[in-house]
Amino acid sequence: MFGITPAHMALYESETRTPLNKVTDPAGTAWLTGYLFLSAAIGALVSGVLALRIGPKSVLLWSGLLQIFGWFCIHFGFDIVHIYASRMFTGVAAGAAFVVLPIFINEISETREKAARLTFTIELWRTMGILLGFVLSYYVPYDLVNIVGCAVSFVFTMSFPFVQESPHFYMRNENVACLEKSLRWYRGIRDIDDREKPEYLSELAEFKAEMKSLGKNIGSAPMPQSYIVRLIFVSLLLTVCAKLSGVFVELNYAADFLGRTGYSTETNYVILATAQCVGALLARLVGPRLPRKLLLCLSSLMSAAAVIALALFKQFGKDWMLGACCERYLPIFLLAIQLLFVSFGLYPLAAVVSSEVLPTKLHDVLYSLASAFSWLLLFGMIEAFNAVKTSIAPGLVLYLWVFAGASIFVGLISLPLLPETRNRRASAVQRELGYVDDGGVAKGSAITNGHIATHI
Repeated sequence: MFGITPAHMALYESETRTPLNKVTDPAGTAWLTGYLFLSAAIGALVSGVLALRIGPKSVLLWSGLLQIFGWFCIHFGFDIVHIYASRMFTGVAAGAAFVVLPIFINEISETREKAARLTFTIELWRTMGILLGFVLSYYVPYDLVNIVGCAVSFVFTMSFPFVQESPHFYMRNENVACLEKSLRWYRGIRDIDDREKPEYLSELAEFKAEMKSLGKNIGSAPMPQSYIVRLIFVSLLLTVCAKLSGVFVELNYAADFLGRTGYSTETNYVILATAQCVGALLARLVGPRLPRKLLLCLSSLMSAAAVIALALFKQFGKDWMLGACCERYLPIFLLAIQLLFVSFGLYPLAAVVSSEVLPTKLHDVLYSLASAFSWLLLFGMIEAFNAVKTSIAPGLVLYLWVFAGASIFVGLISLPLLPETRNRRASAVQRELGYVDDGGVAKGSAITNGHIATHI
């Protein structure tokens, strides 16, 4: 997850310490993040379709290779154009990985609860990667950071050639032999005698029944238009609002949001990244045990409350006469609290709830499109940041209100709109969303280990 951080952007702008052959101005370094988000939108847009065509494991393998190539461009680059190229390669890789990794986890997990736990674990690794990136960029030499980043990307990439493709991918391609091999791999069946386990045989029978219904086009009754609209709205709501909660913009421009408050610039960034890790750790420990709607609503509203308090403080804080100590440390505290609650529920649940609400195949496509749209919005916010900051008074407060609005929208809308998915059968979730036809819910479809069928 770590790459070009604010520390490296300042390095490129330094007359004496730049590793490039020419100093870059702030407008040039601003495009580093812009190119990253723009290319991430491209990666997200194509990755969902590619996951259906060539398999999620293959997409993740290619995204890892692109990430390695991006680190090579940084390490051997001597012009800002080379750094731009690295951001494009890494952006495509990150956009694809953010979309396909939840898809892959959902398809290889035995139950939806195990998939949720794995998704919370991935969020913890994401935040740890960001923290590692800030620590390395501020306290480790530039060339060594690139080597560490390339090594981490290599480890990520080389894990995929040694694992099986998703059993759902083989089911969609009606490849029974590979389906059985993949299912045995992910269920830990290594001995021939273990192949007679009732759990394995039952799951395999469900996959084969699903494959048979796909081949005969059973259960392909048209979905009600209201059901489709609601699914699209749910996917956009969760994915877009999670990105607009402010995580990426605030971590990129924390120095602007905090000004001279808090501690040193380096310490402020490390504190914010650590707050993310704490939130992700709490989510991993207690998140799978809590109702999804409660956790989503609580985390969204609490993060919104923190960012609203920060916006009010920045606009009216001088009149509050809180004291020098409070005026200095309150902004970093509020921003850290907001990032903690976003990582505690809002950000990981965007992937968890989407996978539990949407039919598998429809989820892959909608999650890809929604992610691409949200990355484009972030690209626009990043590129407009300096202009808004200087031309609109107070420009930074406007961004904080956008972050608060996105979080509040999720918190208030999730209660009446989203069904509770934890420990519920897929058919009950579909019924609550409005999918009922003449044959009942999910006509002709098998419920594979709690996952919603692929062909609804």
